[in-house]
Amino acid sequence: MPRMIISLLMFFMPFITHAESPQHTLVFSGVVLEQGNNALAERFTKWLSVQVNYPLLTQYAESYQSLSDSLREHPESLGWTCGIPFIQDYNSDGQQLVAVPLFHGKPTYHSLVVTRVGRQEKTLADFEGKVFAYSDARSNSGFIAPSYALKQQEIKIQSYFRYLMHTGLHEYSLEALLAGQADVANIDEYVLVEYFKAHPEAKAKLVVLEKFGPFPFTPIVAGKQVSGKIIQRLQQALLGMSEDPEGIKILKHLGLDGFVLKPPSFYQPLVDMLNAL
Repeated sequence: MPRMIISLLMFFMPFITHAESPQHTLVFSGVVLEQGNNALAERFTKWLSVQVNYPLLTQYAESYQSLSDSLREHPESLGWTCGIPFIQDYNSDGQQLVAVPLFHGKPTYHSLVVTRVGRQEKTLADFEGKVFAYSDARSNSGFIAPSYALKQQEIKIQSYFRYLMHTGLHEYSLEALLAGQADVANIDEYVLVEYFKAHPEAKAKLVVLEKFGPFPFTPIVAGKQVSGKIIQRLQQALLGMSEDPEGIKILKHLGLDGFVLKPPSFYQPLVDMLNAL
């Protein structure tokens, strides 16, 4: 009888351990290349899990809306999202701002108007009646920023182009340009830099016509049920990432300089754009 009890305990031990240390998720959408199969995202997630002692699994969302839904349904999880979804989810779901990445030494980036080399157009407004590619309707750099820029010229993006091509990711918008399926696209500056690193041959085929911004960079966020204690540990880990041996390597591969802390009001410029639209 004792042997049977011991056997049962050994059988159930993995499940007991899992129940005591549940694994949450770090959800990515649109902020990294190779969405769905990114070894660097996995490496970052693992590093953060160990540093904070908060077990995390990497998860990929097909859109910013899916990421928002995931953190709403699993409010103990984390996400790397865009500024526009964050300010909306901050107000509606109590989503928490953890930290903001540093890109070229600053917590900001631009939205870039990109087209193929050899075209005659000089600005986004020159592409009237053409095909405009965008990654996500909630993407600041992909859709909101160009919508706002055109509105300043009394142009409505919904009716100005012959076709609005929803691609799902910035890298897919770039591929649509390269394939001749789209005429112009607005791209996250950080994503474009990383895309050229991965596809150096594309650099001679594409050209940046305009840049909008700078805007607050895409943030690391947490669901509303992540405790203040965990948030503090996450922030300490991210702030110290540029001094940790493994953290330094991950940052280098990510093309980032580190992280800083900012209040939600840092994203007020995006609120102002949404209100104007």
